[in-house]
Amino acid sequence: MTRKIAVGIVVYHAGVELLRRLELTSANGFEVYIFDNSPDNASVREFAEHSPQIHYFTCGKNLGLGIGISTVCANAYQRGHSALLFFDQDTGFNEETLTYVEKNYTDNLDAYNSFSAIAFKADGSASVRDVPLLINSGSLYFLDKLKALDWMDCSYFVDSVDYKLCLDSLNKGYRIGVCGATPGFDHITEQADSRYRIAGRTYSMRAYSWSRIKDTVSSNLKLIFSALMSCQFGFALRITRLLTLYCTSQILVRVINTLGIFKRD
Repeated sequence: MTRKIAVGIVVYHAGVELLRRLELTSANGFEVYIFDNSPDNASVREFAEHSPQIHYFTCGKNLGLGIGISTVCANAYQRGHSALLFFDQDTGFNEETLTYVEKNYTDNLDAYNSFSAIAFKADGSASVRDVPLLINSGSLYFLDKLKALDWMDCSYFVDSVDYKLCLDSLNKGYRIGVCGATPGFDHITEQADSRYRIAGRTYSMRAYSWSRIKDTVSSNLKLIFSALMSCQFGFALRITRLLTLYCTSQILVRVINTLGIFKRD
């Protein structure tokens, strides 16, 4: 069976759930491209050695998402793939997810000609609409467009890798889209967020480490500067708002955890 899309994942100390999804993906005939940022954990490498559908890459240490996604996308492109569906290692998906995205892609080849990426997610309408930003996990990357953009910006380690792609696409005249109603797609269950009941509503929040916060702030500031330099003032304002919300949430979740004033699941 020849599939119309490839699947890509960047790995860092992956668990058994990822191995189960790798088995499911390869068993259904999809080529899988993996970049391993934790090769000392041999589970993924050993699994890949026994599956001709899985293409394994590593540089021997943690080089982050920018290099990782660029590697899997570039190698998929060189092997003749025109589109790659990327997942974070802790994003759940099943056979229905893969076939849904593949069919959506093959049914809309001409319509997607001006897009660099389309993000698939569980909620929302199945109709594709233009958006200014997307996240990596669940995104279908159109590899000829990423090649024209010189792949991901490898100067970004984790945070803002996806948003920098959106800025580069905007500068190049490529569109970014989102498509909902994706079956089996789960970007919540395996996340480390805690759930809080505040004023009758449930919020998911996580207190990130100080090193992660530093990376987020510095990468967002760099992204804002890049947007301003390319005269994308609306984009710069959007990222500024998101960064403000992020910093506010990190203060709030620490206050909540310290005082224990809201129910935590």
